[in-house]
Amino acid sequence: MAILTEKTWERHANPWSGWSRVLSMPALAAGLYLHNWWILGATGIWLIVNPMLFPKPKNVDSWMSRGVRGEQVYYKAGKKFKKDLPTLLNVLNVPVFFMFIYFAWEQNLIPMILAGLLVMTIKFWFIDRMARLV
Repeated sequence: MAILTEKTWERHANPWSGWSRVLSMPALAAGLYLHNWWILGATGIWLIVNPMLFPKPKNVDSWMSRGVRGEQVYYKAGKKFKKDLPTLLNVLNVPVFFMFIYFAWEQNLIPMILAGLLVMTIKFWFIDRMARLV
């Protein structure tokens, strides 16, 4: 997260940025499940350019905007591995995300869907924690 500039954080706080990134999960699932490198490449590019695509929001009152701003505050505060719930959620999400990738690549549909839903649930819980910081 340190690679994002202040201007990029401001643009990423646009709720369209955050909510459109949610669509990356089904796109990633499709690319992995179908073993389609074009979809995977497009998804990767989307994740990289997305924070810069949208204008700075007029206000940051929405839940997603507050979540992004909270994340900025959280990561600016210093050490990355804190003994708190947001760090626990991020650490917990790593093996679940790898399970999602494995199930998708192996074309195991139901476990892929369940792992993907769990990844998104944990991510939304993290965003909610971040939204409470601002």
